[in-house]
Amino acid sequence: MHERLVEALESRSVSRCVAHDSVQFELDGASIAVFTRGRSLRNWVAAGMCEFHPDVILTSTDDPAHLMLGAALRAAQARVVYLIRAIIALPFGPATPFRSKIKSEALRHTDGSVAVSEYVAEYARKWGGLKTVHLPISLPDRTEYPDLGRFENRFVTMVNPCAGKGLSIFLRLAEGFPGVEFAAVPSWGTTQADLAALRRHANISVLEPDDDIDRIFRQTRIALVPSLWAEARSRIILEAMARGIPVLASDVGGSAEAMLGMDYLLPVNPILRYRPTLDELMVPVVDVPEQELGPWARALERLLCDRAHYEDLSRRARAAALSYAGSVSVASFESYLRDVVSSPRRLHTPPEQPEVSVRHPIHGLSVEKRRLLAMRLKRARKRKTE
Repeated sequence: MHERLVEALESRSVSRCVAHDSVQFELDGASIAVFTRGRSLRNWVAAGMCEFHPDVILTSTDDPAHLMLGAALRAAQARVVYLIRAIIALPFGPATPFRSKIKSEALRHTDGSVAVSEYVAEYARKWGGLKTVHLPISLPDRTEYPDLGRFENRFVTMVNPCAGKGLSIFLRLAEGFPGVEFAAVPSWGTTQADLAALRRHANISVLEPDDDIDRIFRQTRIALVPSLWAEARSRIILEAMARGIPVLASDVGGSAEAMLGMDYLLPVNPILRYRPTLDELMVPVVDVPEQELGPWARALERLLCDRAHYEDLSRRARAAALSYAGSVSVASFESYLRDVVSSPRRLHTPPEQPEVSVRHPIHGLSVEKRRLLAMRLKRARKRKTE
């Protein structure tokens, strides 16, 4: 991963400084330091905090093991704010695969928490006992969006095809519409098995991810977002609608907020069970329930066949998305952080105790051992089915 990051920065002409355990570079005026290899991420983060003396430390659900959160809670004087961007990575509630009383208690020792949607904020308040607020933290990255939605465009497109994101619905739609071209853009959740399933369909093209997503959207007629798990607030929905591309999205989690009242918010049978295993990408393995394809097929057929309806929805979706994008900024989050800094600092360090009955054994393994375990489990399942 160290070499891959260095190569990726080099290919984008980003100047960088490579150390034995990290890579540093500048991005939009911010100094970025990325831990890439070494014995302890927690110790590396703690050392950086001691050197920098931050007023506020932001941690997030991108740190499900709480390696950085643990270090942050021990930092002198700094306030700690937790950003909730994915419900699946929380340690509490019915939508998480690995519940943890200790991790839940640690979150209650932070100085505040901010969620990417009101749905996520309510989930954190109800199941975690957190005083979470919803503020725009997944902000648009530009002020102008090209109008790319065209009835003649080539593909019905899905980004990040994987089990939790509704790959089963995407594949069945491709089977049911053999004369329509579909496109899949692999991302962090797409396994080798997912890719193999996609490539078995002659009318599905697998597109490489692109830094400039407009190159993908220029080919996209309709965007599919058929998530089956508790979606926090799908960013791809706003990205597509802002470019005039109609979206078919599942009515789960925060997707309704992302759709901004537009057609089509469609029913699914959401994922209710997670297996106590991880796939080769370190994503929890899910049990996918049977899905009713009828509403999806009818909505897709109408958008494919009714030009007037397509163009009307394209205009309305673009107008709604542009209005939303123009109404949000980082200002409300900055105001929240100022309030946190001016408030009394909470007692951070929670009591530490072993989690015998709650903690999953896999949490004690290193990243390398987890990957090895995932590969062995995959081979074992394959042998069992042969």
